[in-house]
Amino acid sequence: MRKRGHKRGKKRGDKKRSGFSKFVWLICRIIVIVMALSLVISYCSIVINPAKFPIPLFFGLYFVPLVLVNILLLIICLLARSRAAWITFLSLLPSLLFAELFFRWNNPSETQHGNSLKICTYNVGLFAQKHTGRSSGKSSPAEERTALLRDVAAFVTKQQPDVICLQEFYIRDTSIIPATFYEYPYHQFHLFKTRIGGGFGNLTLSRYPIISGDKILFKGGTNLCIYSDIRFKNNTLRVYNVHFESHSISFTGLIKKLAHSESLSEEIADVHDKVAGTFKKRALQVDKISDHAKESVYPSFICGDFNDTPMSYTYHNMMKDKKDSFGESGKGFSATYTHLWPLLRIDYILYPGQFNSTAHKTVKVKYSDHYPVFADIIIP
Repeated sequence: MRKRGHKRGKKRGDKKRSGFSKFVWLICRIIVIVMALSLVISYCSIVINPAKFPIPLFFGLYFVPLVLVNILLLIICLLARSRAAWITFLSLLPSLLFAELFFRWNNPSETQHGNSLKICTYNVGLFAQKHTGRSSGKSSPAEERTALLRDVAAFVTKQQPDVICLQEFYIRDTSIIPATFYEYPYHQFHLFKTRIGGGFGNLTLSRYPIISGDKILFKGGTNLCIYSDIRFKNNTLRVYNVHFESHSISFTGLIKKLAHSESLSEEIADVHDKVAGTFKKRALQVDKISDHAKESVYPSFICGDFNDTPMSYTYHNMMKDKKDSFGESGKGFSATYTHLWPLLRIDYILYPGQFNSTAHKTVKVKYSDHYPVFADIIIP
């Protein structure tokens, strides 16, 4: 009798374990499907205008983490000999087409002949980063900004670019620009006035004559674009210096806000509306610059802070008839934002498709929350 009871108990235990295993595998399959579907949606972010439908762009922002999660799930499924591995494998295949937008391991294949133009783009973050150089701890905010401005000017000048595009440039007195960037006799800027005095905006500096130029303002914000027509040797080149709409959301502040909120759903909805509004604003700005560049009679460069990753409508719209200096001559990871390195590449140097790039580098200096980008472009 005891043996029979023991066998019955064992069978019940086996059934319980079998049922639990089935439940676990069901949850695992759901996770695999959800992650694969999320990755597929991220691919759509490059072609769907977020001004019309913003959801895919949320997934595009997390393209790299989604790829890593799906690779991990693929390994787990293969070790478990699960047929769900096919779902993850098929969802990962298109990611191979986008891999070099984030990471490159090849150098330019051959030396190009022609005139070399070295360009720098750098979001200097209003010179608001804590200064770690010669200034003392007793310095005022204005003195800190001035010291950082001088350090940035010295650093950038030392790299010897021919054209410099600065975004979120802050200065109290524009008359000191020629003396601060004394190796660049030509400059153009548009600055918005601030309550504390001075102004901020975009500044383009050049060793070569700027023969004309103008500003392109965006409705309802202080993001902008300036373009400069530069006489380079026997060519006239147009350089767009852009700063597209940012997310304007502090995730630390968001967490604190959610923690003290009485209505979590309302706070999440509010954040969603703000982010969706940002996407829509940026998409309209992108379309405006894209249309303007198409009408240019000169070969055009688009440099600056896009506030978007390569898996975005912003990047792929700006890339029409253009090349990306990182895509052509970069190496390794080339993220340009200091937080979440190496996931966020949001600053770019794009140039006409008939030109070539022989060098691209991102320098990790801590003068701003962005890193400066340099590229050598060959003008045939």
